[in-house]
Amino acid sequence: MRQVVYLLGVAAALLLVATPMSPAAATPHPRSDEWWFSAWGIEHDVWPVTTGAGVTVAVLDSGVNAALPELSGAVLKGEDSTGGTGDGRTDLDEQDGGHGTGTAALIAGRGGGSTGFIGIAPGAKILPIRDTSRLGDRNGVFESYARAIRFATDHGAKVINMSQGVTSVTMDGHCDSGIQDAIAYAVDHDVVVVAGAGNTGDTTNWPQLPASCAGALAVGAIDPALRPWNGTQRQSYVAVSAPGDNIPTIGKKGELFPGGRGTSAAAALTSGAIALIRSRNPKMSARTVVQRLIATARPLGRSRWNDQTGYGAIQITSAMNPKRHPVPEDAPNPVYAALDKWRSTKSAVSASGRPTTGASTRLSRPSGSGWAWPVVFGGTGIVVLTIVVTLRRRLRKSVSARASRSL
Repeated sequence: MRQVVYLLGVAAALLLVATPMSPAAATPHPRSDEWWFSAWGIEHDVWPVTTGAGVTVAVLDSGVNAALPELSGAVLKGEDSTGGTGDGRTDLDEQDGGHGTGTAALIAGRGGGSTGFIGIAPGAKILPIRDTSRLGDRNGVFESYARAIRFATDHGAKVINMSQGVTSVTMDGHCDSGIQDAIAYAVDHDVVVVAGAGNTGDTTNWPQLPASCAGALAVGAIDPALRPWNGTQRQSYVAVSAPGDNIPTIGKKGELFPGGRGTSAAAALTSGAIALIRSRNPKMSARTVVQRLIATARPLGRSRWNDQTGYGAIQITSAMNPKRHPVPEDAPNPVYAALDKWRSTKSAVSASGRPTTGASTRLSRPSGSGWAWPVVFGGTGIVVLTIVVTLRRRLRKSVSARASRSL
């Protein structure tokens, strides 16, 4: 009898081991100051269905410290697209304390460490690619961006996160031709490219690439009360918005930075959201994912679209559930419509024999910000100086009380 009981106990134990745990049961709880979890219903409505497993998110940034406990097991071997020899698993940020690491943690942090920080898609993998140029790098910023996008595409990424930007105010089409070609390459390979809209909406408000490039999903930043963050860019390319104010995250040494703000965080959280959607719907195309994000977004203004928050705050549960929230096949998809227009313009220019150095492509939305001029005059002629405007301003202030409204 004892042997029978013992065997039954062993069988039960094996059954527990063999039975896969639900995503919610296997995942630690988020920190109390990660207010977007309750706003999006992540723990109760999303994680019981998916935590992002099976999806790789490329983080094009300063590199990611893969050794942190909060990112244990989440970071793959990546690349240094600036011409360095690293594999992306070291964060070389010397200004913001570890921008790439913080971005990765927002997407796929797994808890643990001194902060217990967890991302919204802890089941996803991070492909780190250092593309932020420093003095002495072999490749310039534009070439680094283009190389990074192509590397990510060729190495299994289904989402590319670019929480960074360079002004495109002087460029035809507001995008470098090499970067535009790389984004088109990613889209052709069923990859969603996500970019922060920019952090200078309350100052220069210049358009910034890659957000201003055709085919990139540009994300604006909102606060816990669903109001636009005052620095978020006011541009015709803004497609959707996500939390980007009062955002804590971690640095490359594992320290906690409370109260951050900017479209870097909004883009990172959107990339995590897309990982969740693609994990739940592995056969859903990138084009459809973007279309559904736009169609199911919650408008945040008097009109369906505005130049700060786009079509509104993304709603993960709606976007990931096509049966409950159907979207017509012909629903507007301005992000990909812009890319289609760029393709047709490029083809026409190529057929005419003229150089194809960048076709003018803007999303068909109301905007009063379509201006450009030379930034600097110097020497004996006109010199157009590309001014790098980073999206990585992290204001380290104490975290204020969070509003309880849902996104």
